[in-house]
Amino acid sequence: MHRLARDERGAVAVEFALWTVLFFFVVMAALDFGMYYIQRGQVDEAVSAASVASFNNREDVKFDELPDYVRALAESPDLTVTITCNDGTCKRNGRTCACLKSDGSYLSKTCGAVCTGTGVTANSTAGYYMTIKASRPYVPMILPNGVLTNAEIEQKATVRLE
Repeated sequence: MHRLARDERGAVAVEFALWTVLFFFVVMAALDFGMYYIQRGQVDEAVSAASVASFNNREDVKFDELPDYVRALAESPDLTVTITCNDGTCKRNGRTCACLKSDGSYLSKTCGAVCTGTGVTANSTAGYYMTIKASRPYVPMILPNGVLTNAEIEQKATVRLE
């Protein structure tokens, strides 16, 4: 037994195998984190493109088609997309305006009225704001679920339509 413990033949092969396994796990973890950022970027680009398209067609936004548009651009059919206007349902006609506050809430006002009050941008006017929010859970390919616990891909954009 002592002779086997002192024998150094094959030690390099064992050491190489151990380092290779460690390197493999580090690379796989890096790939999982990289995929998370790539997918988050795709969702971000899709939400941004939908908000710009809505702004460009603000007189006739197709609110019912926007979620499918965002899913298609993000190449993610399981993406949860919600569209809200001034924290309510979006309408083409009979829009009610509000002032956007710094905390993301809205203060109801007449369209074009000057916004005043706490948390409201000075000298801004009331408008009709649409918010696009897209989210979905990220499921790691290699890492165990505990490593990226509750990793949610979520992007949000608010655009003034009126």
